Amino acid sequence: MAGVTVSLQQSGLNLWFPTSAATDFIAYSTDGTTESGLVARTAIGATGWATATAATPSVKANNAALTSAAASGSGTISHFALYSASTAGTQKLDWTALGASLPVITGTTIQWAIGAVAVTLD
Repeated sequence: MAGVTVSLQQSGLNLWFPTSAATDFIAYSTDGTTESGLVARTAIGATGWATATAATPSVKANNAALTSAAASGSGTISHFALYSASTAGTQKLDWTALGASLPVITGTTIQWAIGAVAVTLD
């Protein structure tokens, strides 16, 4: 069976992760299955998403650098997920492993470069 067209991939990603009025947040996990309380969720921002790319797979990514709140404890962050709200809300992206686990101590912030939070349909 053929895959989804580039146009449909772009449309879907732009609908689910809008470039304006977005309310998405990055959540953090130390085990890849549950949210950790070490770092509060990081807002993507109302205009924090770039338009999805015209490629297969189409990619939706943050268009601004992001910084988390300071960590409230110590541990190792290994995964992230996207949620629709700063607390509770709907999980929009499954837990995704970081390229490398990130040890944090109280006061540490997590930095996300432009394009580092990427979503695809594959």
